[in-house]
Amino acid sequence: MTQPPAGPSTVSLGDRLFAWLCQSSGVFVLALAAALVAVLALQAWPALKHFGEWNVLTSANWDPENPDPEKRSYGALLFVYGTLATSAIAMLVAVPLGVGAATYLSEIASPRVRTVSAFLLELLAAIPSVIFGFWAVEFLAKRGLAPAYDLFGLKHQSGEGIVAAGLVLAVMVLPYITALTFDVCQAVPRSQREGSLALGATRWQTIWNVVLPYARPGTIAACVLALGRALGETMAVTMVVGNAQHLDFSLTATGDSIPSIIAKQLHETTAGDPKRSVLIALGLVLLTITLLTNLCARVLLRWWAAKPRTRAGKPIHVTEVADLPPRAPADVAAARRRAKRRDTLMTGVLAGCQFLTVVPLFLILGYITYKGAGQVTGAFFTNLPNDRPPGLYHALVGSATLVVLAAAFAIPIGITAAVLLSEYRNNRWVAPVRFVAELLGGVPSIIIGVFAYAILVTPFWLAPGERPWGYSAWAGGFALAVMMLPVLVRSSEEAMRLVPNSLREASYALGASRRQTVLRVVIPAALPAIVTGVLLAVGRIAGETAPLILTARGSQFVARSLSDATPSLPYYVYDFAKRPDEALKNLAWAGAFVLVVVVLLLNVAVRLLAGKRVVAAARAD
Repeated sequence: MTQPPAGPSTVSLGDRLFAWLCQSSGVFVLALAAALVAVLALQAWPALKHFGEWNVLTSANWDPENPDPEKRSYGALLFVYGTLATSAIAMLVAVPLGVGAATYLSEIASPRVRTVSAFLLELLAAIPSVIFGFWAVEFLAKRGLAPAYDLFGLKHQSGEGIVAAGLVLAVMVLPYITALTFDVCQAVPRSQREGSLALGATRWQTIWNVVLPYARPGTIAACVLALGRALGETMAVTMVVGNAQHLDFSLTATGDSIPSIIAKQLHETTAGDPKRSVLIALGLVLLTITLLTNLCARVLLRWWAAKPRTRAGKPIHVTEVADLPPRAPADVAAARRRAKRRDTLMTGVLAGCQFLTVVPLFLILGYITYKGAGQVTGAFFTNLPNDRPPGLYHALVGSATLVVLAAAFAIPIGITAAVLLSEYRNNRWVAPVRFVAELLGGVPSIIIGVFAYAILVTPFWLAPGERPWGYSAWAGGFALAVMMLPVLVRSSEEAMRLVPNSLREASYALGASRRQTVLRVVIPAALPAIVTGVLLAVGRIAGETAPLILTARGSQFVARSLSDATPSLPYYVYDFAKRPDEALKNLAWAGAFVLVVVVLLLNVAVRLLAGKRVVAAARAD
């Protein structure tokens, strides 16, 4: 990408103010990230001082509520084990399937199959985590794993546990591994494939000896990014892991994880409670691990992208082949038949991997539709939970309120920060803002919830005994806005970078200033892509639950003001899914169906808008 024109030599006051505004937005992103780390460290400091003394990471004895203060224990090894075990199971399942599916799409599938599969994987990635959790509890655990455990005579808790959580995490990270691995496989130079085939190699031999070795660093980076996603997942794990408070290494064991225990117990603590400090310290540990994994993955991807495109996979030494003694024609024919059979077998295996990556989408959508579509009535949109028949009108209003608040906060900051990155590339803040925005996108949602909780629900600066501010739409909207910002910054920057420099140059030639060029030329030209990014960000937060548990929470009525606890649809899907009352559970199914429809429609709209831009660009060319 070429550097944009410098613009006119004279800079007006309006230009200076506009540049200052864009720079301030970029600095705000940096300050936000720094504040997140600082607030977590400050709140966790009492536990960090006694980390070894309290055996936080060396003991599995978690008993912070013991009436005898001398017997209270804060051993969190159980949660560390649950986080690592579920993530390990997820990676063991998802990596071979994802890499196999990506290889099939890149090297074997027809363009039509590739397009359809990519669309299905996008839809799978868009499903909210609370929907994954609800489906995992009711279908994967009860109707999948429980009968299997019964068949082998294993004791279990309705199929829930570490294995169930690991499997649902595998489904959740599959789209990430597949999409990123597909991209790096597509980057393998075609000349290498053609050279291998010209030497007589089969398609599978070319994939194994040329494509996969070349794409290995990028594939590893994709897996590391997926691991960071799995480590920070909250809602799906919380709903299906079993929430046990003891360490058990059996196959059917239930357990807990760091994000799960934070989501369930942090709101029960009070200022000065050691339990709060320990939970936030665990959150800080989780944040450190996820940031390091994301940083390593991005460094690896950039290193791989910067490598010369001439490097190959396993070298094929023609001279060594020529020095071998001549083989009988029958042996050569037999070797070719074996290679052809292996090629056919591996083509089937890779096609099977692709099939298995999209099957969960149909299972989830089919089951949610089967259980929830029939429960959606007019009362669902007009009544409250205590009415007869019950409804979730208050949650629908609350969700809309939270999304609007988040968008009103995030969109101006995100777009002006993107202007800084795209149009002021010589500014000293550009590199750190872009770097921090990328890392901020990998922060687990529960950590953002903890941050908002510590500054807007129970502010850490309040003196002991002072009344907390309480749950509110302000806190929930702020948490969701923080989640939107990285998506908006990245998508808006890319949209503006795609605007041809010739338009900028023409604007400057007519005497326009940089501010006028950006506002009247660049942003209008990039507006369709920016709108697509906004819809993508809204789809990202529309189904979020974890941060709302700690910020907006909920009530049985429509919130009277933005300072009151604010119900939301994802929160009530999570809350009612755990209830034994069938009427409330049916309401959760209806809410899940509506939530899935809304989120998927947003993602379909994003894809359609992106498709229209591609067509328009092709016609313009």
